[in-house]
Amino acid sequence: MNAKKIALAVFAVGLSASAWAANRPAGYTTLCTEGKTCSVAAATNVAYGRADKFTFKVLTGSFVCGEVTFGAGTKVSGGTNECSVPSGSSSSSSSSSSSSTSSSSSSSGTGSSSSSSSSSSSSSSSSSSSSSSSSSSSSSTSSGGSGNVTVGAWPGCPAYANPSNTVPLTASITVPAGQTYDGGGQRFNLSDGGQGEGQPPVFLLEEGATLRNVVIGNLAADGVHCTGNCTVSNVWWEDIGEDAATAKGGPGTTMRVDCGGAFLGTDKTFQHNGRGTFHITRFVADNWKTKGGKFYRSCGDCTNNVGPRTVIIENSRIHNHQTIVGVNSSYSLGYPADKATLRNVYLLRWNGEIEVCSTYKGVEKGSGSSSNIGAEWNTPSCNVNYTDIYAVDKLGGTKKTGIAPGNGVDPSPVNRVQENWNY
Repeated sequence: MNAKKIALAVFAVGLSASAWAANRPAGYTTLCTEGKTCSVAAATNVAYGRADKFTFKVLTGSFVCGEVTFGAGTKVSGGTNECSVPSGSSSSSSSSSSSSTSSSSSSSGTGSSSSSSSSSSSSSSSSSSSSSSSSSSSSSTSSGGSGNVTVGAWPGCPAYANPSNTVPLTASITVPAGQTYDGGGQRFNLSDGGQGEGQPPVFLLEEGATLRNVVIGNLAADGVHCTGNCTVSNVWWEDIGEDAATAKGGPGTTMRVDCGGAFLGTDKTFQHNGRGTFHITRFVADNWKTKGGKFYRSCGDCTNNVGPRTVIIENSRIHNHQTIVGVNSSYSLGYPADKATLRNVYLLRWNGEIEVCSTYKGVEKGSGSSSNIGAEWNTPSCNVNYTDIYAVDKLGGTKKTGIAPGNGVDPSPVNRVQENWNY
């Protein structure tokens, strides 16, 4: 009797779990099921999956509901997958086989928080599962911005591609913990883009989240915020807003930025307000208009401003920044000093010296300014040697990149290369 009751209880739990897991996101209506051909009249954010696990993609016209459209590995096992659209969208479906083609090649888009999101133009696919968290509009418009991108991708990284579509947002997109948002190479705009403090991020990454294949346009607000461990891969900022990205994670967390680029910064490219590690690899940046600013800054005067913070920059090219990293070699509250490590970094600035690693005193917000101590080489806070840096001079030697000596000998031992740039 007890065994029979247990079996019935297990069966009931199974029914409850099955009923709880939805085959479409909240606010969406099923368009068609696996293997059938669906059609949407205009650029529409389509969800594919089941059991609260979805891949999202902005599509136009006819497409097959399946992996042929959304990418290999996006099918969720255990039942019939569905394609759904926001309620009220103009759409239709048919029972055609998977020989039909989708319009994703011309309108690939906002794949969000996916089991394995569709491949983008940069041949990168996502690999985690979740439901949608975007509060954005999915309409698409054309917008320029490619003229701002003056430096090509680091070797081995996907090249920048000027998006044909721009997604206008009305609020930040939150990528839930452990999930991946693949933007499919589209441009995203939110608001402002100036230096005003307190702007919202375009993307908010929760613990363990990944953001990839995104272009952030001139309405860049405060870029990307990372609240814990996170990964930012092949993201391009055409015109930096307040900052490109901010690391806010606690001790032991790492914000990883790999591939992509950032342009037209005024103050800081990357801001570090948390207490973990900021690891930047294979990245390019160019403040070609202002020819100044900082590439990375450990917060100088945050509320509860404590260290240590760690930054690692390797295999990157940074043009027209006055300071590459600014770290706090001491804190007013007595916390341990920050540490910066730079390896194989190419630098160009023909209108003044570059401080490769500049040290400051970190202070508590409201207790004065964070004072600049000066440039350093081979110190506990500045783990960088002259041989780690490549100074880029103009072809023919008519213009040279100046490197501030700091506490060391004249930095003539830095590696020097000659290249032709139109500055």
